[in-house]
Amino acid sequence: MKKTIILSGLSLLFSLPLLAQNIFTAIEAKDVASVKFLLSKGIDANTKDEQGATPLMNAAKTGQERIVLLLLQRNVDVDAQDKDGNTALILASAQKGQEDMLNLIVHHYPKLDAKNNEGTTAIIAAAKAGNAATVAYLMKYGASTQAKDKQHKAAIDYAREQNNTELLAVLNNSEATGNTTGK
Repeated sequence: MKKTIILSGLSLLFSLPLLAQNIFTAIEAKDVASVKFLLSKGIDANTKDEQGATPLMNAAKTGQERIVLLLLQRNVDVDAQDKDGNTALILASAQKGQEDMLNLIVHHYPKLDAKNNEGTTAIIAAAKAGNAATVAYLMKYGASTQAKDKQHKAAIDYAREQNNTELLAVLNNSEATGNTTGK
């Protein structure tokens, strides 16, 4: 019996680096219980996959609020960037219907105007996705509407390209009031 316990313990100890990749598999499978188990076994919540993405980024871009909450409770780096320079906030902002997810992330004080390698900020990502609700939410917390990407375009430029009247109204309201930081 002692041998079995010792061998099991050694097996777990030597497999920790392998389990780090399994957290990504668990997130992909939307397996909250496995993510919770792996975190309880000491998996580094800031580990990165081959694209440089963290578990938080993968959970955020796929809309998995429960997993995002578990990871945020582990004091993960909310401003970590993948190889493309994306943060969890930028990835979540590019998805529609993520207001609850954004709320979780924003309350951990990310850099709202962090830029990826293309110069895209969270508010530009939301505008590209045509997501007026996310743009308004990010503005409420102080994201700049004046930030420009490497194509020299701000969020309002993408709204004009899409002829998105709802998004234009949100962004024009911020310009009309002189409130370009959203606050």
